[in-house]
Amino acid sequence: MAQGTKAPDCDKKLAGKNKFIVGWITAWLGNMKKQVPEAEAAKLIEENGRACAGRGAVAWARSFNGDIDKFLAEMRKELGENCARRDGSRITLVYDRCLCPLVGDAPGTLPPEYCLCTVGWTKAVYGEITGKPVKVVLKGSIKRGDPQCLIEVETA
Repeated sequence: MAQGTKAPDCDKKLAGKNKFIVGWITAWLGNMKKQVPEAEAAKLIEENGRACAGRGAVAWARSFNGDIDKFLAEMRKELGENCARRDGSRITLVYDRCLCPLVGDAPGTLPPEYCLCTVGWTKAVYGEITGKPVKVVLKGSIKRGDPQCLIEVETA
Protein backbone atom coordinates (compact mmCIF):
# COMPACT_ATOMS: atom_id res chain seq x y z
CA MET A 1 0.00 0.00 0.00
CA ALA A 2 1.33 3.46 -0.87
CA GLN A 3 2.59 5.60 1.98
CA GLY A 4 -0.05 7.99 3.29
CA THR A 5 -3.04 5.96 2.11
CA LYS A 6 -5.41 4.25 4.50
CA ALA A 7 -6.78 0.77 4.22
CA PRO A 8 -10.57 0.77 3.75
CA ASP A 9 -10.91 -1.04 7.09
CA CYS A 10 -9.26 1.93 8.86
CA ASP A 11 -11.92 4.29 7.50
CA LYS A 12 -14.67 1.94 8.68
CA LYS A 13 -13.12 1.65 12.15
CA LEU A 14 -12.78 5.44 12.43
CA ALA A 15 -16.38 5.94 11.31
CA GLY A 16 -17.53 3.38 13.90
CA LYS A 17 -15.48 5.04 16.63
CA ASN A 18 -16.82 8.50 15.70
CA LYS A 19 -20.39 7.19 15.73
CA PHE A 20 -19.83 5.68 19.17
CA ILE A 21 -18.29 8.89 20.58
CA VAL A 22 -21.05 11.10 19.20
CA GLY A 23 -23.69 8.70 20.52
CA TRP A 24 -22.07 8.59 23.94
CA ILE A 25 -21.80 12.39 24.16
CA THR A 26 -25.39 12.84 22.99
CA ALA A 27 -26.66 10.39 25.63
CA TRP A 28 -24.50 11.96 28.33
CA LEU A 29 -25.78 15.45 27.58
CA GLY A 30 -29.38 14.21 27.43
CA ASN A 31 -29.00 12.50 30.81
CA MET A 32 -27.34 15.57 32.30
CA LYS A 33 -30.21 17.79 31.10
CA LYS A 34 -32.67 15.47 32.89
CA GLN A 35 -30.74 15.53 36.18
CA VAL A 36 -29.02 18.91 36.42
CA PRO A 37 -30.46 22.43 36.13
CA GLU A 38 -29.51 24.09 32.83
CA ALA A 39 -27.22 26.72 34.36
CA GLU A 40 -25.35 24.07 36.36
CA ALA A 41 -25.01 21.82 33.32
CA ALA A 42 -23.61 24.73 31.29
CA LYS A 43 -21.13 25.49 34.07
CA LEU A 44 -19.98 21.85 34.20
CA ILE A 45 -19.48 21.67 30.44
CA GLU A 46 -17.53 24.95 30.44
CA GLU A 47 -15.36 23.66 33.28
CA ASN A 48 -14.62 20.57 31.23
CA GLY A 49 -13.43 22.88 28.45
CA ARG A 50 -11.19 24.71 30.91
CA ALA A 51 -9.76 21.36 32.02
CA CYS A 52 -9.16 20.41 28.40
CA ALA A 53 -7.27 23.66 27.84
CA GLY A 54 -5.27 22.94 30.98
CA ARG A 55 -3.85 19.82 29.34
CA GLY A 56 -1.61 21.86 27.05
CA ALA A 57 -3.21 24.94 25.53
CA VAL A 58 -2.93 27.08 28.67
CA ALA A 59 0.83 26.43 28.86
CA TRP A 60 1.11 27.28 25.17
CA ALA A 61 -0.80 30.52 25.76
CA ARG A 62 1.42 31.32 28.76
CA SER A 63 4.49 31.06 26.51
CA PHE A 64 3.39 34.27 24.73
CA ASN A 65 3.96 36.30 27.92
CA GLY A 66 0.77 38.31 27.55
CA ASP A 67 1.42 39.28 23.91
CA ILE A 68 -2.04 38.64 22.48
CA ASP A 69 -1.11 39.91 19.01
CA LYS A 70 1.77 37.45 18.77
CA PHE A 71 -0.58 34.66 19.90
CA LEU A 72 -3.17 35.62 17.27
CA ALA A 73 -0.45 35.69 14.60
CA GLU A 74 0.44 32.11 15.52
CA MET A 75 -3.23 31.15 15.35
CA ARG A 76 -3.42 32.61 11.84
CA LYS A 77 -0.33 30.64 10.77
CA GLU A 78 -1.98 27.42 11.90
CA LEU A 79 -5.60 28.02 10.90
CA GLY A 80 -5.64 30.64 8.17
CA GLU A 81 -5.26 34.37 7.76
CA ASN A 82 -8.89 35.21 8.59
CA CYS A 83 -9.30 32.92 11.60
CA ALA A 84 -8.24 35.35 14.35
CA ARG A 85 -8.89 39.08 14.19
CA ARG A 86 -8.56 41.72 16.86
CA ASP A 87 -10.34 45.04 17.02
CA GLY A 88 -9.35 46.76 20.25
CA SER A 89 -10.52 44.58 23.11
CA ARG A 90 -12.66 42.33 20.88
CA ILE A 91 -11.22 39.22 19.26
CA THR A 92 -13.16 37.35 16.60
CA LEU A 93 -12.28 33.74 15.93
CA VAL A 94 -13.57 31.99 12.80
CA TYR A 95 -12.84 28.32 12.17
CA ASP A 96 -13.71 26.47 8.98
CA ARG A 97 -13.50 23.12 10.78
CA CYS A 98 -14.28 21.89 14.25
CA LEU A 99 -11.04 21.95 16.25
CA CYS A 100 -12.24 19.64 19.03
CA PRO A 101 -9.92 16.63 19.09
CA LEU A 102 -12.73 14.47 20.43
CA VAL A 103 -15.42 15.09 17.81
CA GLY A 104 -13.86 17.29 15.14
CA ASP A 105 -13.54 14.43 12.64
CA ALA A 106 -17.00 13.05 13.33
CA PRO A 107 -19.65 13.95 10.78
CA GLY A 108 -22.93 15.53 11.79
CA THR A 109 -24.07 17.70 14.63
CA LEU A 110 -24.20 17.40 18.39
CA PRO A 111 -26.57 18.77 21.02
CA PRO A 112 -25.88 22.50 21.27
CA GLU A 113 -24.68 22.24 24.88
CA TYR A 114 -21.60 20.30 23.79
CA CYS A 115 -19.96 23.40 22.31
CA LEU A 116 -20.06 25.16 25.67
CA CYS A 117 -16.88 23.18 26.19
CA THR A 118 -15.31 25.45 23.56
CA VAL A 119 -16.46 28.48 25.54
CA GLY A 120 -14.62 27.17 28.61
CA TRP A 121 -11.51 26.31 26.58
CA THR A 122 -11.45 29.79 25.05
CA LYS A 123 -11.97 31.48 28.43
CA ALA A 124 -9.05 29.54 29.89
CA VAL A 125 -6.66 30.24 27.01
CA TYR A 126 -7.45 33.92 26.49
CA GLY A 127 -7.73 34.50 30.23
CA GLU A 128 -4.21 33.12 30.56
CA ILE A 129 -2.87 35.42 27.86
CA THR A 130 -4.57 38.55 29.22
CA GLY A 131 -4.08 37.70 32.87
CA LYS A 132 -7.74 38.38 33.64
CA PRO A 133 -11.16 36.84 33.03
CA VAL A 134 -12.54 37.28 29.52
CA LYS A 135 -16.07 37.17 28.17
CA VAL A 136 -16.67 34.58 25.45
CA VAL A 137 -19.73 34.29 23.22
CA LEU A 138 -20.19 31.36 20.86
CA LYS A 139 -22.04 32.86 17.89
CA GLY A 140 -21.82 29.85 15.58
CA SER A 141 -20.69 26.25 15.68
CA ILE A 142 -20.11 23.65 13.00
CA LYS A 143 -21.26 20.93 15.39
CA ARG A 144 -24.51 22.87 15.85
CA GLY A 145 -25.01 22.93 12.08
CA ASP A 146 -23.47 26.32 11.24
CA PRO A 147 -21.03 26.61 8.30
CA GLN A 148 -18.24 27.87 10.61
CA CYS A 149 -17.41 28.20 14.26
CA LEU A 150 -17.65 31.87 15.23
CA ILE A 151 -16.42 32.94 18.65
CA GLU A 152 -16.17 36.43 20.10
CA VAL A 153 -13.79 37.16 22.96
CA GLU A 154 -14.03 40.40 24.92
CA THR A 155 -10.77 41.09 26.77
CA ALA A 156 -11.68 44.40 28.46
